[in-house]
Amino acid sequence: MSTYLYLECLDHDPPLSSDDEVGQHLYDLPRIRREIADRELFVKMAESGLDYTWDRYFTGNAARFLVQHPHCRIGIRDEYRREHPVEEANHGE
Repeated sequence: MSTYLYLECLDHDPPLSSDDEVGQHLYDLPRIRREIADRELFVKMAESGLDYTWDRYFTGNAARFLVQHPHCRIGIRDEYRREHPVEEANHGE
């Protein structure tokens, strides 16, 4: 079953949600977590003025949101408003 996933900036009240989805299934969570962990790389690329494009739609959406929120606490929430941990649990998702 499809479950769209979004990033949230938790340093705003109420939290700001990404305009576009960053994943479509719960099995996308490990990739999304890696992208959050790699936020500094996305920010550096944007600051360098590189006209970067992403071959993955969802990665591009995540990168844009992370660049807009370079120092904020980030969360993951699905279309049903369920929160998902940014750190992978020891027992998996």
